[in-house]
Amino acid sequence: MRKIAFIMNPVSGTGSKRTLWKHIGEAFGLLPDYETLLYTTQYAGDGYRQAKRYAEAGYDAVVAIGGDGTINEVARALMHTPTALGIVPTGSGNGLARHLKIPMNTKKAIRRIKRFRVQPVDAARINDKIFFCTAGIGFDALVGHLFNTSKRRGLSKYIQYSTSAFLRYTPQEYRLCIDGQEIIRTAFLITFANASQWGNNAYVAPLADTRDGTLDIVVWKNVPRSDLPFMLPKLFTKSLHRSRHIDTFRGRHITVERIREDYVHFDGESCTMGKALDVEIIPHSLKILF
Repeated sequence: MRKIAFIMNPVSGTGSKRTLWKHIGEAFGLLPDYETLLYTTQYAGDGYRQAKRYAEAGYDAVVAIGGDGTINEVARALMHTPTALGIVPTGSGNGLARHLKIPMNTKKAIRRIKRFRVQPVDAARINDKIFFCTAGIGFDALVGHLFNTSKRRGLSKYIQYSTSAFLRYTPQEYRLCIDGQEIIRTAFLITFANASQWGNNAYVAPLADTRDGTLDIVVWKNVPRSDLPFMLPKLFTKSLHRSRHIDTFRGRHITVERIREDYVHFDGESCTMGKALDVEIIPHSLKILF
């Protein structure tokens, strides 16, 4: 018998617990070879604690119901275990789920879990923070901080913060060492991509692959303000890497030196880190249902 635990973040998305349990029952209720349960998180970090408990109890899969932050919490607890991660995306961006082509429809995503197709994927680390989709520094890290500390969320609010910050943002100089190769760039932002997109089908690293044992390092050079609006459509046509304002590198271990302590974002979360950053891929460290 396969045992699957569903962990739901009640703050993420609009679906009620009753509706979710109904969808789970419709997908698994008549199958004698499945045992399921639904747990609602109570506080930040509760998803990690519960997922770890289920993995230690020998569950075959733990399914995160939420956005990239919830998925990160649950996935961290399942790294280097036989327990697979399932995803039912209910967040605002859903970058990892979209990269993996998991349905955005809750009912369809739950039914997808029933196929129980497992593949190993990479994780990554920036200093002491684990991420599975993308991490970054520069302009988007600043916007992520403003967005995450706001009482209001949603795409329109994100666009508002991006526009406001863009008018006063000054690019920084960064010294990167990628697998021993030193690179110096004045950059608007730098993304470390395990998956291909930030979310909402904005493909910052169209060629990134969660199974290739490397990170795509996407450097937005010191883009003239007049050119930046013309770059944005390229995010949604998977053609950003062809822009003359973009440098893309690939590596397993990256160190970064920047001129001051500043913001960092990872899987939709943000925090402040120091001038020195250490980024690395953790190959095939998580099993995932796709």
